[in-house]
Amino acid sequence: MSRCPLCGGPVDPQLLAQTTELHPPVRRLVQSEHPNWRPQEGICPTCARDRARRHARRRSPVSLHTHTFPHTTFPYYHPEEFTVLSQWERLPHHPGFDGQGIGVAFLDSGYYPHPDFVAGSLNLRAFLDHIGSPARVRRFLEGQGTRVRQYANLVAGRAHTGFDLPSLWSDAPSSWHGQMTAALAAGNGSLSEGRFRAYAPAATMVWIKIGRPNGSIPEPEILAGLRWLLAKDHLPRLGIRVVNISVGGDHPQSWWENPVCLAVEALTQAGVLVVAAAGNSGREELLAPAQAPSAITVGGMDDGNRRWRVDRPKERRRLRLYRHSYGRVWAADRPIGKPELLAPACWLPAPVLPGSPICREMWVLGRAWQALDRGRADRARQLLWRHRDLLALTAPVRHAGPRTLRRLLRFRMNRHKWVHPFYQHVDGTSVSAPQVAAVAAQMFQAHPGLTPQRAKALLMASALPLDHLPQAQTGAGLLQPARAVALALRDAGGPLAGFPVSGTRLESAGLRELGLPVQAAQALEAGPGPQAPAMASVHYLGTWAPEAQAVSLVGSFNGWRPGVLPLYRTDRGWWHTAVAFPPGEHLYRFWVVDRSGNGRWQLDGENPVREESGYLEPHNVIVA
Repeated sequence: MSRCPLCGGPVDPQLLAQTTELHPPVRRLVQSEHPNWRPQEGICPTCARDRARRHARRRSPVSLHTHTFPHTTFPYYHPEEFTVLSQWERLPHHPGFDGQGIGVAFLDSGYYPHPDFVAGSLNLRAFLDHIGSPARVRRFLEGQGTRVRQYANLVAGRAHTGFDLPSLWSDAPSSWHGQMTAALAAGNGSLSEGRFRAYAPAATMVWIKIGRPNGSIPEPEILAGLRWLLAKDHLPRLGIRVVNISVGGDHPQSWWENPVCLAVEALTQAGVLVVAAAGNSGREELLAPAQAPSAITVGGMDDGNRRWRVDRPKERRRLRLYRHSYGRVWAADRPIGKPELLAPACWLPAPVLPGSPICREMWVLGRAWQALDRGRADRARQLLWRHRDLLALTAPVRHAGPRTLRRLLRFRMNRHKWVHPFYQHVDGTSVSAPQVAAVAAQMFQAHPGLTPQRAKALLMASALPLDHLPQAQTGAGLLQPARAVALALRDAGGPLAGFPVSGTRLESAGLRELGLPVQAAQALEAGPGPQAPAMASVHYLGTWAPEAQAVSLVGSFNGWRPGVLPLYRTDRGWWHTAVAFPPGEHLYRFWVVDRSGNGRWQLDGENPVREESGYLEPHNVIVA
């Protein structure tokens, strides 16, 4: 048994090895209190959680973005959290599925083969060596594997395909919007070292550039993209199960008279789920393809870039609507309210175009800001002066003090909605839709037999109702990625059909049906133990680990000791148990041991109730 370098308490050595990646503000807090501590030593979960709570208590109840001049363009609540939350920090995700083997097609104004789309790992240092020149960036990226299976340029009425087309490597503004939507669905976050990854970072992509040479995208151009997908063998050959459309039509028209909507219906019948952005008018007005009955139309939610927990009504009530379009359409003699689903629509991180002047400027600004934040005003001045031509700076910057430098940097960063040296914050239902498309890709990976109609129904069934907001504008509620995948696994014909969702509270009838022994959470020596005390509640817990040799439950209730509370393997690669918890909140994860005897901890992908751990990823929570 090892010892925590902070408190000296006993910690399993393999578990301690998993604790080296702390949330940066927590790491800095530990270093300030223990100057001789090194991050590679790790700290025990109890110490990490204690620091995370102390850090969280210092968050302001109101945003700090207006407390300085100039204001930032995004809200934030702690001086050391000067950025935006990632997708998985906003909505509980399912880390067991990443879209592998699922094709997602995009119809948009243009694209760029960003480093976040590489098939393998990216050498970030090598990329930085090429950032100064668009030609060098292209040569570097052409040498990387890509998850883009096909690129088709349909502009000007002709179809051109291939990865050597000049339009694919253009840093024109029209290339950015499609790159943004694709990254929000399938980006792996390479340039953020994984933090700003999407829900389906292993999905393959098909990019279809539509529109006219002047950049406009009228309905005939959207229709051309849909017809390209329906033509020949494109759908089966490219493995397309999901189509994301973050562009809208020209004017209101009945869906059964609209060729774009009819093409969406044809795609659905061909086995493809179409995800459409609702639009940003804020009016009761729907345009194609958002009004197509079979499409899942996505509106927007504003979380204020604030952390919240799904099981806390007070925190849910802080969520607000984005100004999305809405309305009703009639199909099969019944009204269908649209949007059917909401997803975050603002303060989302998305990459800027690599090799563009904006990308180079944001990188310099980020390095200078970091230097200034560390008290290195001299270093910040040197960086800015070295790149004075790029930034169009004059000689006075060489002698500017820290306060002047901070104002200068913020003005320039605000111009690009800066949140990271390679990412800016974006908004609109254009960014809501790709998040739903990504979760749909996870669902099809989890259960390949799902139909698009069934996937849409499960996305809606798993949504979080937002009863404090107008129902006509919220549909089924807010996207819940983890629960949507969990329901897909259990749908008819799915690999976990018949099993409860992990985290479910069990009654006597459910226990009898499962035939699982009940284990007591707090008895450290317990194996399959006596029945729970009368005040305890029994919860079903499970995880997908088909290659594991053993799985156990570790948490705040058993000193985070692996092997004490074992899970039982089913013949489907699913491990599960029933555990009696005393009243209160209990943090936990699964401890998974592979066939070589190596252990690692794993998040419960199905339980959406999570709490900051002090590490990069949260802990799951059981509320008994």
